[in-house]
Amino acid sequence: MTRGAPMPLPSQPSLIDAQLQNADWFAAAGQIGPALGLYRTAAQTAESQGLGQRALAIHARIARLDADPAVRLRIAALQLQLGQANVAAATADAVVKDELRLQRVPQAMAAAELAVAADPTASRRLLLADLAVRAGAHAVAADQLGMVAQAELAAGRHVRAQSLCGRALRLSPQHVPSLRVAVDAHLRARDVHRAVAAIRTILALRPHDEQAAEGMADAFVLLGKPDRAAEVLHLLALRLADAGPDASESARAAVRRALAWQPQHAGLQALDRRLAQPASTPAPALGDDATRVIDLRDLVEVGRASPPAPARAPARPMRRTGPYALRSSAPT
Repeated sequence: MTRGAPMPLPSQPSLIDAQLQNADWFAAAGQIGPALGLYRTAAQTAESQGLGQRALAIHARIARLDADPAVRLRIAALQLQLGQANVAAATADAVVKDELRLQRVPQAMAAAELAVAADPTASRRLLLADLAVRAGAHAVAADQLGMVAQAELAAGRHVRAQSLCGRALRLSPQHVPSLRVAVDAHLRARDVHRAVAAIRTILALRPHDEQAAEGMADAFVLLGKPDRAAEVLHLLALRLADAGPDASESARAAVRRALAWQPQHAGLQALDRRLAQPASTPAPALGDDATRVIDLRDLVEVGRASPPAPARAPARPMRRTGPYALRSSAPT
């Protein structure tokens, strides 16, 4: 007598089927609590096995019995995991509205974060920023406002970018991404005093920040001081050259840009020759210029601009600029 084939052991999917059948029976009998418990167990089992589509279908059954928006937020998360980004964003958008009707701001913020992850439109980012402010998460709000500002700046809308950066920095004054966008937006608007204020804030946080130094050079150019701009880039190039081979291209780019303003600058010419040498060539030691910085106090002064002193002849008032104002000294 031949030995028969072994009977197949029950598989986990068949266990899911059994759980669903029992849950359906409880639901039909009006026993919602036990039905939801079995449905949730079956959904967790399906998710643990990577059965995303089946888990999604089970969560849809749960949503028909449980009106809590958090159930549909889990559906949105599964939709996003399955690559259904647009559907997930729409589901999360609806959850945000329902959570706000229930006055559950943290839950609405969580749904808005998922909507942004699925489809990061400007309107979704701004909504998330508003909810983050209401929840006290100012860093999250500043992140979202800064990213919308960057998109507005890329589209050529620098006034809108300035406004968004202002909102972000009122929430988080040291938010470097928003400060960077603010520098570019102010420079495009030729609003030099505000650009310099943002640059100074960045440099106070990151003294050797490359992007801030380049913005400082642009500010000097707008002020009609290309020699100062060239000196800023000279110092930046010296630091980059000392940072190693990975930064050499950035150093050469800074030197070439500076030489366009000051072609006879001896230090720039020497650095240009040094950077053109093979990497194996020993580099001369950097002098004191490598650590010297341009002090912007010759351009701006800290403190609120004072009103013009009374005089017999009408005085020309200085422009109000908040905590920073251009000095009224004669140009150098």
